[in-house]
Amino acid sequence: MSSTDPLNERGSALENQFFSKLDNKLLEELRIKEDHANFISEFSRVSGIKDEKILEAILKIGVTPQSFTALRVFPLVAVAWADGVLEDAEKSTINTLAATQSLTKQSPAGQLLEKWLEKKPSSEMFDAWETYAKALVAALPAHDADELKKALVKEIHTVASSSGGLLGWAAISSGEHKALNRIEAALTRS
Repeated sequence: MSSTDPLNERGSALENQFFSKLDNKLLEELRIKEDHANFISEFSRVSGIKDEKILEAILKIGVTPQSFTALRVFPLVAVAWADGVLEDAEKSTINTLAATQSLTKQSPAGQLLEKWLEKKPSSEMFDAWETYAKALVAALPAHDADELKKALVKEIHTVASSSGGLLGWAAISSGEHKALNRIEAALTRS
């Protein structure tokens, strides 16, 4: 019987190793699911989007919460600078809208926003944003792309009209109109 004990011991060790690997695999799958759920939750907090299907679609194409936040705030900055001057009212409106996206000054996107508010972003930056926006909109389901466009255009109009004009007339300059049209075109599915 002593000859089977080493066999039983090796069998038990092999069985323990198998179940240990299975347990580790299951634990890893649980960790991945939990990380994904936390990532979706963080993305929802940062983006303001509550629809999990839209968040999943955006994540699937490789957009991160940080890049999405930059996507959301750049058009606001581009419109504000479109007439060559960033008005205090526009800056205040941008900061208020950025705060609704949970953008903090300590975050990388918040630091980038601060730079954009101090110095007008280059035309190459606008070109890069436009390319990114077109790719994002093309990759999203039509309904989701339309919802994203609607939200961004509303925010952009808020910034563009925040500097006033004379008694509400001419609140949006011709430069801002051009930037608005360019942004809307980038957010429109072909």
